[in-house]
Formats: sequence, structure tokens, C-alpha cells
Amino acid sequence: MRRWMVPLFACTAVALSAQVRINEVKCTRTAGSNGQGADGDWLELYNSGQKEVDLGGYVLALDGQLHPLPAGLTIGPGKWQVLWCGQAGETAPDQLAFSLPRKGGTLLLVAPDRTTVLDIFHWPALPPGISIGRSTDGANGWGYFTHPTPGSANQGAVPKLMRAPSITPVEGRMAMNAHGEGTIRYTLDATMPDERSPAYKEPLAVDRGTVITARTFAPDAVPSPCTVFTSGLPDPAWALAIAPADFSGPAGIGDVPSGNHARKGRAWQRQAWLQAQGGILPIGMAIAGNGSRSLPKRNFKLLCRDRFGSSSPVKLPDGSAWHEVLLRADGTPNAFLRNLIMEALVRRSGGRLDAQPSFPLPLYLNGMPQGLYRAMPAKGKEWARSLNGGAPVDLVEGPGARAVSGDAMPYRRMLKAIAAGRPLDSLMGEMDASSLVELACFDLWTGRADHELNVRCWRSQAAGSRWRWVLFDMDQWAPVEDRTVQRMCSSALPETPFLGQILAADEFKNTFLARIAALMATTLSPGQTIPLADSLFSRYHVAMASDQRIWKERMEVPSPQEAHANLLAHLQGRNRNIQRQLAAYTGREIRALAIGVEPALAGQVFVEELPFTSTENEMNVFSGVPMHLRAVPAPGMEFAGWKGAEGNADRLAISMLRNKRITALFRPVGVSSKGGLQQRLE
Repeated sequence: MRRWMVPLFACTAVALSAQVRINEVKCTRTAGSNGQGADGDWLELYNSGQKEVDLGGYVLALDGQLHPLPAGLTIGPGKWQVLWCGQAGETAPDQLAFSLPRKGGTLLLVAPDRTTVLDIFHWPALPPGISIGRSTDGANGWGYFTHPTPGSANQGAVPKLMRAPSITPVEGRMAMNAHGEGTIRYTLDATMPDERSPAYKEPLAVDRGTVITARTFAPDAVPSPCTVFTSGLPDPAWALAIAPADFSGPAGIGDVPSGNHARKGRAWQRQAWLQAQGGILPIGMAIAGNGSRSLPKRNFKLLCRDRFGSSSPVKLPDGSAWHEVLLRADGTPNAFLRNLIMEALVRRSGGRLDAQPSFPLPLYLNGMPQGLYRAMPAKGKEWARSLNGGAPVDLVEGPGARAVSGDAMPYRRMLKAIAAGRPLDSLMGEMDASSLVELACFDLWTGRADHELNVRCWRSQAAGSRWRWVLFDMDQWAPVEDRTVQRMCSSALPETPFLGQILAADEFKNTFLARIAALMATTLSPGQTIPLADSLFSRYHVAMASDQRIWKERMEVPSPQEAHANLLAHLQGRNRNIQRQLAAYTGREIRALAIGVEPALAGQVFVEELPFTSTENEMNVFSGVPMHLRAVPAPGMEFAGWKGAEGNADRLAISMLRNKRITALFRPVGVSSKGGLQQRLE
């Protein structure tokens, strides 16, 4: 243990005589700010002596880590020196690469001899924008400051922080508890209470949907953080509460006439509160999305950041917890069912693509119902790292390959190579070919018009990692008869999913044609997609009808029945259309492949690693394209061979120039292939 790690009482005695002292600390970002400079976290040193001090060699110790101060950083007599935290990319002597823990901590100032502790400073968790420091410069007493003073005299200190009150429904009324001394003041319109707001005296009778916002006040104390509660919230609904002026009007993030809803960045994030699954959490709130931003029903991004007072991430119904959560509105016609079914189809097809899990739920905003939303982790760095076991990733988005996290240059080099005509086959070491092929299959099958815009790709930062694609925003489907192959292959520049380049490279083309044929015979077949669509409609049609009633006067919202019928029309007719287009474009004719199992139920055949369960026992394939089959026996059975094709291995590759039937043969384990199935081996 280092010599400066001495008992607290000894450190305190040394600190009282030190010339340079820790004078003020701010560890939380100011709400509504960009978190930089005075609005971020910082610490202030004060020189109580008569001589200038060169701080070079002095050490700040925090959580067992040492942070030496650079030479040339001086502090004059009776002056202050502010050290700005969390500025890792800065080289100025007053910039520190570390941040101060919001939940509290202990900071030591150690002399250049690395032995003498000059000052020791402990602080608790603080509300956003509040600092703690000596009541006057260099004094022994401490207090809290609602108006921090970095680089100037400490004044106006108050001795304590008030604890946030609780709000509890009791026999149809709302009871509040201050947990000790102080006066609770409240509002019923989501605005922030102040000293002029009504004082709580007895449980309140309020209407369903009323937003109660409460704080505790006391003389000579920092007012408590807010507690916000929306009354009568049905389970499993979520509720957002935000000051009306922060959502609408000139400074509001959701003001449509002023276009505020289209603005991005910290300046357009606001303090809000989320009530969900029995808990209430302070969060940041912003408008999300691109084309959907102008719709009356908008997407919301929830941000758990210390500048908003967040102490924990948002939990989703599956138990996962995230610091960034998207509440997707699905505001375009038919978007809700389309996105839900595509999420399910990605999972069913084996996970070659990544897609955010989503959870439909009713949403309230300031007590008013907003209809049906889907809660999901935001598709940013946090979620991408979860796909990589928590390890760092490179993450890019959009046709311009903007870096969301890490380095986008390798991806941009890959794009340039494709644009220059380099064969996709030669890029296999840089990208996960199965992921790209899967993206092309789903983009082609839906025919989505904005496929070139909805691009998100990630890879691990570990050596040898390859790019994988993310499927999202699957709402802009093309009509069933849309000539999607020609449209997607006619672009002057390569655009994801590079369908033109895939179909121009023989090996890639065969891989793609085999995969899409297998998908349309299994995961994307009407026999599997129609029951799934019916199940989703049955589960959510009541919530969809409620959503339509809320929004039908302000935007185009088809009825649940219309959305269901639109989806069924696509599922029933799209495969045949896509097969004809691909056959015409590639010159590969369509052939019928019948697949059987003998005895019945003795096993199963997988086609391109997808379980083939068609009741018709027949699928369409493209002539000359190798199809890969795998026979999997049922429990107690073993594979015995193929009928209609040569080979006794359980894996089979077959290229068809004419219609064909192939049967996988199975027998009980331990039964000889000679002398009939009844002859058991001795």
C-alpha cells in the first residue's frame, strides 16, 4: 500500500494546514446543457497562502488511480485553478482525462513527494447541476451550491440536500411522503414545482392520466430532485412526462411548425421521466428517426445520462437493461405488422442478420395516450457491443458510412473496392458473406424502397473480424408486383445490399439464388408466414384499433383489418413474382425439387441449413444452382441414405437441370441395412 494512503483522521489534520486545497467539486452535468465546461464536471483548487504555487508534480488520487498535474500549471495567492474533467482528447494543462463519479467518491490532493496528503475531499451523489465545496474559499466548513462558481469565490452555500419525495396511490388518492423534514410542493401539469407551487397537505384526488410532479423544499437546503407519477397508468403501459415547454413551442423538441423535431444533438435533448414496470426513472428525451420525424406520431429516444439524473438503465420486458432505448412509433401505414413479422423472420432464419428485439406496449405522454409503440434497445454502440460479448466494435451507418463507433475507414475502403469493380468473392475476408446474402434476400423479398438508406454494419475490433449487417426499419415495402430486381440492380453506383454485384459474380450469385430459394420454401413460404401474420394480428389487433382511433384524424392509419389484409396479399403473391424476376434476370430457369422422408416422421431434411417442413413436399429452385441438403434423424433413428441421388453421406449437394424428387431414408438405430429393417445386428 502506498505511504499516502493513511487513515482519514490523519489526512484531515494535514489538510487543515495545507496551502493548496480542494475548494469545490461538480460531478454532474447541468440538465439541458451539452455537458461541457462549467456545465460539465470539474474540480477547483484554491491557494490560501501568500505565494504562487507551481502545481507541476502534484497528484490527484481518485479510486486508486494517480493523476499527476503537468509542469507550468500555477495558482496565485488567493486565487483559484479549475481543472476540467473528462477531456481526454485535450492537451491543455488544465484538462483532465478522467471524470468524477456521479454517485460520489473520495479525492485526494498529494504533494509532489507522493507521500504527503495535502487535502482529502469526499462527496455524495449530487443532483444535476449542483456542486459541493467549502462554504467560503479555503474554509473548514462545507456546503452545496445551486449556482456553482468555478474560478470565482464560493458563496451562497447551503448545508444539506433534500431527499426526493415518494408518491403512492392509496385508496384512490395520491399520497406523498417527504421522508423527514421539508415541505412537498407539487404541480399537476408536468411542470417543475418551485417555492410558489401548492404545498402538499393531504392525499389528492386526481383524474386518470394526471401527471403529478413533486419536490421537497426546506430553508437552507438544495431542493430535492423531482418525483413524477402518472395516475391510473394501465399495465403494461409506459408513460413519459416532460415539461410542456420542453416538448412544444419555440424551445420544445417536438414543435412541428418550427421544425424543432428535426433537430439533433444535446441541445435538443430534454429532461423527462419514464414510468414503466412499477418504477420511475429520470431520463433524457429526444426525437428520433429521419423520414418519420415530420409525422405527428414520432419516435422517441430515451437517454440514461448523469446530466439527466439517471442512476440506472431502462429495463425492457425481457429483463435486459439499456442506457439508450428507442420508442418506435411505426407511424407509416402498415409499419407495425411489417416490422414485427420481419423481426420474427430474421430469428427464424438462423440469425445471419442482426435485428433489435422489440416489445409492443401502449405509451402515454404527459398523461395523454399515444397509441401503440415498440420499445427496443437503440441500434447504437451499446447494443452493437452486446452482439460482440461487450467488446469494442466498429459501427457504421448510412450510405456515407458514418462512424457511429470506432473506425469506418475499412468499410469505406470496401465500398470503394466494390465501386471499382472488384469481385465480391475477393472481399470475403472483410465481410460476412452469409450476412450480406441474407440482407439481399430480405431486401429483395420486401422490395423496400429505402434499402440504400437503411444501412448499418458492424464488426468486432479484434483482428480478422468481418462486417455484419443489421436489419431495421422494414416498413417501406414495395407492391407485390414491383420489378424490384431490375430496380435494385440498375443503380449507377453500388448500394447496399449490392444485389447487382452479387448477381454478377458466379459464386456469389449461386450462393444467393440457393439461399433465397431455400428461404421462400421455408421461412418465407406462405405456409409459415401466413400463420405467423394471423397470430400477430390476433394478439395486437385491439391495441392497433386503439392506435387508429387516436391518430386517424391527423395521419394515414389503416385499420387493423386493412393492415392484416395488406400483409397477407404480400405473403401470398411475393414469392412467385420474385422467382420469375430472378429467372429472367439470371437466365436460370425454375425447376421443381420434391423432398421426401421415409419412413414418415423418421427424420427431417434441412435445405441450406433451413428446416424443410412444406406440406407439399416440393420447392422451386433455379437450374444449375447447387442446393445443399442435410438429413437429420429423429431420436432413435439413423440416416440410411438417399433415394434419387448418389451418395450415402447425410450431406448432399445437388444441381438440377430438370425436375427431381429426392428422399432421405432413415432406419432405427442398430438395424442392419441388409436383410430388411427387421433384422437387428447381433
